[in-house]
Amino acid sequence: MNTGRTVYSQKLKAALDKLRPAVKGVGLDLQRLTQKRVEMAPIFLKTFRLWSSETKRPFIAFVQALDSSVPASRNAYKKHPSYRAAEYLKELAHNPDARSPKKIGLTLLAMLAITIKSFLPLCGSQRDQKAALAVLIATTKWRDSERRRLVATIRRARPVGLPNVPRLVEAAKQTKAVVVAFERERLAS
Repeated sequence: MNTGRTVYSQKLKAALDKLRPAVKGVGLDLQRLTQKRVEMAPIFLKTFRLWSSETKRPFIAFVQALDSSVPASRNAYKKHPSYRAAEYLKELAHNPDARSPKKIGLTLLAMLAITIKSFLPLCGSQRDQKAALAVLIATTKWRDSERRRLVATIRRARPVGLPNVPRLVEAAKQTKAVVVAFERERLAS
């Protein structure tokens, strides 16, 4: 059931009539652009690989070969539209199903930190939580810098509410205290 207005003032009707073709044109242009970039991305990547194997030069040099107006300075070329378009096409060729070249979601480290922080309250007392955290950190067999990074990420992570876990606020306070104490002990030794 359409409940929208169908009778408009002359002024609004004229404005709608003036805007309608422009909106339709943008829609068609966007559809053509979407098709074109999906078709162009594999060709772009194939050409880049061929260029790279022959010249042994970096990606920026390839982009500069395509558009000589791309500056040599890293800060400047990162902002240049041709370089950004080339990065986008490269990403699109690698991952055609992605809606944008940016990664969406949590990193593996962040997800691991959330998981650990969410499950720590199941260990019981703070002493037991600290012991469990020490075992988990030791199990990674990572370098000290990576372990410190994981512990810092755990400290900043927000735990998710799990069934049979004490209230989230209480659990978060206890877990944060455990992680902070664990960090202090590690730094002291």
